[in-house]
Amino acid sequence: MPDIALRFHKDMLVAEGAMGTMLTRQGMPAGECPMFLNVLDPEMVLEVHRYYHLAGAHCAISNSFGGTRAKLAAYGLEDRLEELNIAAVKLAAHHKPQHVLADMGPCGLVMEPLGDATYEEMFAQYYEQAVALAKANPDAILIETMTDIADARCALLACKSACDLPVIVSCTFGENGRMDLSGTDPATAAIILEACGADAVGMNCGLGPDNMFPLLEAMAQATSLPLIAQPNAGMPQLDAQGNTVYPGTPDQMAYWAERYRSIGVQIIGSCCGSTPAFTAAINLVVADRDVIPRTVERRGVVLAGPRGSVCIDGSEGAKMVGERINPTGKRALAQELLDGSLNMVHSYASSQIEAGADLLDVNVGAAGVYEPVMLRKAVNALVASYSLPLSLDSSDPAALEQALKAYPGRALINSANGDPKSYQKVFPLAKRYGAAVVLLALDENGIPKTAQGRVEIISRLRRIAAVYGLSDDDLLVDVLTMAAATDSAAPQVTLDAVRAIHDLGLHVILGASNVSHGLPDRMALNRAFITACIINGADALIANPNDAQLVALIHSVMPSSNPKVLAQAWNGWQQAYQAALDKAAAGLGNLASGSGSAAAPAAPATPAAPVAPSDPAKALRNAVLQGNIDAAASMVDAVLAVGTSPEAIIPDILAPAIQDLGDAYGRGEVFLPQLMSSGEAMKAAVARVKSFLPPVASKGLGKVLFCTVKGDIHSIGKDICISLLESQGFEVLDLGVDVEPQRVVQEAAESGAQVVCLSALMTTTLPAMRETVFALQKALPQVKVMVGGAVVTKQWADTINALYSKDAPGCVRKVREILEEGKVE
Repeated sequence: MPDIALRFHKDMLVAEGAMGTMLTRQGMPAGECPMFLNVLDPEMVLEVHRYYHLAGAHCAISNSFGGTRAKLAAYGLEDRLEELNIAAVKLAAHHKPQHVLADMGPCGLVMEPLGDATYEEMFAQYYEQAVALAKANPDAILIETMTDIADARCALLACKSACDLPVIVSCTFGENGRMDLSGTDPATAAIILEACGADAVGMNCGLGPDNMFPLLEAMAQATSLPLIAQPNAGMPQLDAQGNTVYPGTPDQMAYWAERYRSIGVQIIGSCCGSTPAFTAAINLVVADRDVIPRTVERRGVVLAGPRGSVCIDGSEGAKMVGERINPTGKRALAQELLDGSLNMVHSYASSQIEAGADLLDVNVGAAGVYEPVMLRKAVNALVASYSLPLSLDSSDPAALEQALKAYPGRALINSANGDPKSYQKVFPLAKRYGAAVVLLALDENGIPKTAQGRVEIISRLRRIAAVYGLSDDDLLVDVLTMAAATDSAAPQVTLDAVRAIHDLGLHVILGASNVSHGLPDRMALNRAFITACIINGADALIANPNDAQLVALIHSVMPSSNPKVLAQAWNGWQQAYQAALDKAAAGLGNLASGSGSAAAPAAPATPAAPVAPSDPAKALRNAVLQGNIDAAASMVDAVLAVGTSPEAIIPDILAPAIQDLGDAYGRGEVFLPQLMSSGEAMKAAVARVKSFLPPVASKGLGKVLFCTVKGDIHSIGKDICISLLESQGFEVLDLGVDVEPQRVVQEAAESGAQVVCLSALMTTTLPAMRETVFALQKALPQVKVMVGGAVVTKQWADTINALYSKDAPGCVRKVREILEEGKVE
């Protein structure tokens, strides 16, 4: 078989279609593990591959989608992991296709902060499967149907560690154009995955070919990697019997396949509901044709959080890096970090974002704080609640690695310098985890006093970074800003170095506020100097976003090579500097004469201890919306201190806050991570309120039983709903997954549940859902039953006389309505 990597960007390739659909048609027993057929009935799997091969598929896709230990454990097959994965690849290769793609799906665990699994646990799942698959010598690994960018990134990094095969990563997007769990858009997903070493990226499942097209366009504009597309055969519908029907036709798939090729997609297949007829239709329009080249404009250093990206290139004004999450000079923050609290970290993050920061610098280095634990904890908290990219500010390589593992984006490492002890530790981390790096213009000999000396260090670091596999798009340069109070020539050296680095084609980031250290009127000095820095070519500034004038200035001033403009900027700095010197001299003169005191220093930016909020109710609401667990509980006390009764806090403050968040989720303005983190903060606040209520008053709002139906082992949707229900005071009995109808009835009767919620994510388990609903309606007619899940529609729910909810906020809202309107006894 030819090396598939040598064909990237050259030959159009057709991939096989749905495996599960075909195995079901071939007679796979209900509830059977599809991978077990690789050894139990290999002829059935071979027959599916044969059909696709005859239809013209160039790339066979192995029957190993559920091949991690966690997924196989649901069938008691975890000890046969290697056998089943190797067999899957060998069966895919049997008919001698041009290429074999070893298939991997989600591992069956959910990574923190959305779930309980750690990065290391998820990595081990994927690594083990990748090692097994690689032993059978496929051409590439295909990671697909990823709905969480953290999951996709972890699987990719595990595969890259396990073998040297090309790795293709395909994500699944919902109708809102984002990955369901992480809220990631196609362009951001491509940026993150390319940075982490993916050889090709794309999307599959979730959407029909028409819905997928604009998302592919967005992805094609964000990456130069080869693209893969595997849409469903239309959007699924349920008939009256609960059977899933895909309305698309092979001709429609062929039409869209040709359009996919027109925007540069190289590998085209199909997903759920498709058959070899769809593969043949795709082959007719794209086989034996060249890939249409596409040009992706490279502008600068692109950083990404899980739900958005920032390009640092100066073309639209400089970017602001919020500097406030740093315990240096902030005793209260240092103490909170030492205590393990992230209350002030949340506060600083939200205030900087509101003020206009483009990304956040995160530094937790304080005396006594164990950075590897606390930096990772801070990253997890910020990722759950906020979308801006993060700059990880630490000189501890162990802390950086822990944070990079947890961060589901493309982070900025702050920083590395010319000392081998620094870059030899930082550059490998940046390459392995897909991060960019700030290069400091210093080395083991210190900071050069001249611009030329600093540029020489950066030029040397640039060459070394290339050896480690880092390009200019991975590098930001800080030429360092020294205090003008101790060296009046320092600002000119910095500006000369900024201009020289800009002329080299690199991008500059500066912590420019150090220039005013020790002088009066620091804000005026900072504004004047930062203006000069941007005009000379600085692309990003690390500064305090709480200075509104500075934020506006950073986002509006543009670089210039016009000598007149450069001179004006320098004169502006000189005037501000002279004014500061005059003011300082006047203050000293007054002090010497005894007529007064020196100019009072500016008030510290951060008080030594937290100040009580002027509006505790608003502060409590904001703590819940920001997912700030520490503040949510403490703000309950503040609300009580101003006379609010504990009985009023939940209905008047907490419930409206979480309801507003749910409404925003429905509008696509926030995503599941924020929803989950806010739910945890809500639970903390509710628990605190209940401690002030008498026993009767603190009872739950009602009792709900929740489970995933028989045959379905998916839990994420159920877990999200339960978290939100509990956060609002409902008592929830979680029966888990794969629950027999008879057990649901028994537990509902014994627990006194008022509402039973049933979840299903697999079309094959809809009959079990229907059986469970009917059993409940017969045995417990007073209990209301609600159904939901990715494959469930309101139309189908109506056919079985069950209530329906589309998502987790809707589930909470519906349960509340049922209980408040007296629909149950």
